[in-house]
Amino acid sequence: MLTILIVDDESLERNGIKFLLKREEQDFRILEAGNGREAFRIFLEEHVDILFSDVKMPYINGLELTERAREIRPDLEIVIFSGYNDFSYAREALRYGVVDYVLKPVDPEEFHKTLLRVCANIEARLAREEKQSRQEDYLKKYFFIDYLYNSNKESRENLRRLTQMDEPNFEECARIILVGNSNGMFETEEEHFITNLKEQLHISLFYVNLNSQESLFMFSDKYADYRRLSCELYRFFVKQYECECYFAVSRPIEKFSDVPEEFRRLEDLLEEQFYEPGQHVFMLEDKSRQGASDALQDVELVEQISKDIEYKDMIRLKQDFCRLERKYRDEKQFSEMYVKFVFSSILKELYEQMSDLNERNLSRKVDRLYKCRKIHDVINLVNEAIKEYETYVRGHDELEREDVIKVKNYINIQYGEKNIGVEMLAEYAGLSTGYLCTVFKEETGITINRYIREVRMEKAKEFLENSNMKITQIARKVGFSNSSYFCRSFREFFGTTPESCRKGAGGDEDYDSYNASQDQSED
Repeated sequence: MLTILIVDDESLERNGIKFLLKREEQDFRILEAGNGREAFRIFLEEHVDILFSDVKMPYINGLELTERAREIRPDLEIVIFSGYNDFSYAREALRYGVVDYVLKPVDPEEFHKTLLRVCANIEARLAREEKQSRQEDYLKKYFFIDYLYNSNKESRENLRRLTQMDEPNFEECARIILVGNSNGMFETEEEHFITNLKEQLHISLFYVNLNSQESLFMFSDKYADYRRLSCELYRFFVKQYECECYFAVSRPIEKFSDVPEEFRRLEDLLEEQFYEPGQHVFMLEDKSRQGASDALQDVELVEQISKDIEYKDMIRLKQDFCRLERKYRDEKQFSEMYVKFVFSSILKELYEQMSDLNERNLSRKVDRLYKCRKIHDVINLVNEAIKEYETYVRGHDELEREDVIKVKNYINIQYGEKNIGVEMLAEYAGLSTGYLCTVFKEETGITINRYIREVRMEKAKEFLENSNMKITQIARKVGFSNSSYFCRSFREFFGTTPESCRKGAGGDEDYDSYNASQDQSED
């Protein structure tokens, strides 16, 4: 609502102007003054948008009032009332930026046109100011984000120039708070909640939306209780927008150059929401330093789980999965995406073993996992898959004879024994050699010796690709006492040499000369 000040020493004239204003479709806030001195006092106390003033008045005339008012409000819209005898005064008033003048007695139609012109000027000015403000705000956010992620000195200088008169001053940054939200509310409701938030908190702040799920608040108050403030922020968003938000609060910031590094720490800290579903405020100063995780141990544990799935060892699978679960729950230093990647790989292996599950069902399961917001939801989903796999294995085992499973498991574990063969396996299973060969071929479609060879070759290939062991060592590890025989067997099975299979071409020996020397030594 626009505020209009009517200044005239004649009350009858003021009432006439008020009457004309009330006839307008637009509502106005109307103030009155009987002379220039009284009007100037009002200017010091009130925000006035439009001034209607008579020329001749006691104490301070209309021209003097116009000049003084313009100094206080450069964007003030001014209209002068004058009679025919005072026209020279009106012309002089134009030098002070008067919009127009209205002759007395006031003609209602002319007054209406003048008022429309004045209101149009105000509307155009406000539109320009809003456009400029939006442009400056965009630039501020652009330079701030660039400096935040890249520590760009040029962006910092541009930011300083744009904000040197603003509050809060970037150079006086005391704390930053990183806020996470999964439903994109910050992008859709930005204009509304910023105004409401400032009114609620009664504190100056700078806000920037970083992406669809993260926003940043910057504060200049060094002495505010930021733990309490973050709790207030959480309650505000829950009450106003019914959304779940998480807040990572920085430590006190000594200088603005520390902001990018502190921001990166907050990004890591915000990941803890994945592990602590009931906690919404995370203080960086509360976080104790955790030791780095043993990455090799992680890989070994996941590889063991893969073997448990492959061998259908449900007891050990549950034990190893429980170890992995405890590790990620306790250490809380792994990113949400990394944890989901690990558990999704286990999920895929589980369902790939179940031949009757189509690819679409697997895709749905993986999509569901990546949509989980908390670690316990991820773990529960994979546990469901393990139970489903256990049911599948039990049904499958009813079709596959237990003695065959027993023999296969032994081969998968003891493939490196040199004397492993049909007779030894038959004795291990408590069966006759002929019966074991028959049922094994019926259940697997291949002979026992063929199965032993496949296991050994696949293990050899795995060692070649993932270890630095020499080929002679690998040969012995997979049950070959003769390295040249191992190389020929490998070539026959895979169609390539062990040297070519090894990562980073070249290998550790020339196979032709190596095999020749081995044959000579064996002779």
